[in-house]
Amino acid sequence: MCGLAGIIGEYSSAERDLMLKSMEHRGPDSQNLFVHKNFCFMHALLKIMDLSDKSKQPMTDDNTGNVIIFNGSIYNYKDLKKEFFSNEDLKSNTDTEIILKLYSKFGLNFTDYIKGMFAIAIYDKNKNRILIVRDRVGIKPLFYFANSNVFIFASEIKTLLKNIHVKKSIVLDEHEVVNFIAHRQLIGFSNTLIRNIKILEPGNLVVYDLNNRSFKIHKYINEKKNLFKKNDDEFEKIFDKSVKYHTITEHKKVACLLSGGLDSSLLSIILKNNLKDKEIHTFSSILNKPNVENENIKKIVKDYKFKQHYVFEDELNFFSHHQKTIYDLDQPTPDASSTMHNFLCKKVSEDGFKVLFTGNGGDENFLGYSLHVYGYLADLLTRFNFIKFFKEINKFKKFNPTTNFFLRSIKEIINIKLLNKNKQFQLKKRIKHLNIDCDYKDFNFYKKIDNNILENIILNFKSHWGMQSFLDYEDKNSMAYGIECRVPFLYDDINLFASELLRERHFKNGTKSLLRNHSMMALYLKNKPKFAFASNLYGYIDKDLNKMKEMIFYDFKNIPLINNEKLINLTNNKKNYDIFFRTYSYGLWYKNMFNNN
Repeated sequence: MCGLAGIIGEYSSAERDLMLKSMEHRGPDSQNLFVHKNFCFMHALLKIMDLSDKSKQPMTDDNTGNVIIFNGSIYNYKDLKKEFFSNEDLKSNTDTEIILKLYSKFGLNFTDYIKGMFAIAIYDKNKNRILIVRDRVGIKPLFYFANSNVFIFASEIKTLLKNIHVKKSIVLDEHEVVNFIAHRQLIGFSNTLIRNIKILEPGNLVVYDLNNRSFKIHKYINEKKNLFKKNDDEFEKIFDKSVKYHTITEHKKVACLLSGGLDSSLLSIILKNNLKDKEIHTFSSILNKPNVENENIKKIVKDYKFKQHYVFEDELNFFSHHQKTIYDLDQPTPDASSTMHNFLCKKVSEDGFKVLFTGNGGDENFLGYSLHVYGYLADLLTRFNFIKFFKEINKFKKFNPTTNFFLRSIKEIINIKLLNKNKQFQLKKRIKHLNIDCDYKDFNFYKKIDNNILENIILNFKSHWGMQSFLDYEDKNSMAYGIECRVPFLYDDINLFASELLRERHFKNGTKSLLRNHSMMALYLKNKPKFAFASNLYGYIDKDLNKMKEMIFYDFKNIPLINNEKLINLTNNKKNYDIFFRTYSYGLWYKNMFNNN
């Protein structure tokens, strides 16, 4: 995993060097350039697959003159090397060189062959064009800025802001800020909180023609799917294969975050079972008042003899580390979990690890959220399958006995326009403290991506309700300390399997049934409910409230939307803590992004 950036069009050597320097944390092993009269590629390297100097980038194909910069990992690169290039004399043992060779062989269709996480830029010397491509689910970030003079791209927004064209042009997107404060939404589709900095969406590629200085964005993935009745043991084989692919690295020890929930517990267990030649260490955050998942951790560690590292709630100096996290993320934070995650990554790095595994994507691929359940039940109702509907409700009540599944599923049947009107009403109440006059009809929480209720919920989660934000903060937090974060639940074969599985199989015995029923899952975890990442936002606010109020009073000067007095008054009622914190977090981000750059 690395950092990459590029400038197509006019640039100075000074701003080029500033952009490269801003990526050192992403690639502490080396930083290099490829300079062309019409563009420049920049790359910061973190050695994972090949620890020799042969892995340095930008890398040039000696036969074609094509040049590549690449951030990520292609897990099937050894298979591709054996299939297509076994007779070639390659100069490295890297996935980077395999991508370069695949492009020479297949052109734009090279994406059909690679599996993994990636952000890639390739200069095609013969066609005088630049290709920029992002992985299918958005594990690796890629941001860009474009006007009539330049096209600039980078792994992080802070790198873009080192360029004078970007720095002088940035404009706050108040619509996106309101969405964040009211609904927690960040990193959805192509939008950021800065109107003229965009996200290259997952599964998309840019083709920039250097001859006429124009570009087009294409979607390269086929989203058509068929639903099949597959067996649980098929999942076990595919997931086992996914984990084995993800363990390809020359580093001799790896870390895994362990929350005590289904995803991270199963992943840790399978890693321990599969990796006989590497050390597996687990890292966990522990609350002062542990939840159910926290309480599972000690038993899992004892039963499976993990080399365990604990980070306790009070070890984190939340007030100061939250500000560091916002700097690292280039984003405000919706709660305390991303700050605790940043602190965990710091501890992982201090203990000498370069590769970190997480259970991210388990909920999205295997339908672990409550809204997935409501959508599934609503779908049964729309098909008039009433007997099964009530049987399924009784099953889900074993996990969440206080939830009114009947009413919640009825709600999801309502026309999507009415659902959004309800969300607009919620938004109106949540932003009363802001200085803004807006048309609430412009805010649509639910996007109509698919006609089927459950499928639409699945796609909303993957596009803008959470997963993209989770992936973004995992990347930025880990890379802030020179660590590669790996997510086996989002491997290409797992994505395909989960998308083609009959939906009822996901709910055979509660949410994420395939994980619960896995033969290696600990029996005492199989019937446990889901909890959020272990972090205590309200506890941290109570502890640091006076410091936060002082920060607002003295340092929040002329921040758009924020009325300092109204913001501070929100803290008089703890029910407002979530809205207060997101607004405060936005203020810190704005101050850092617009005043300090």
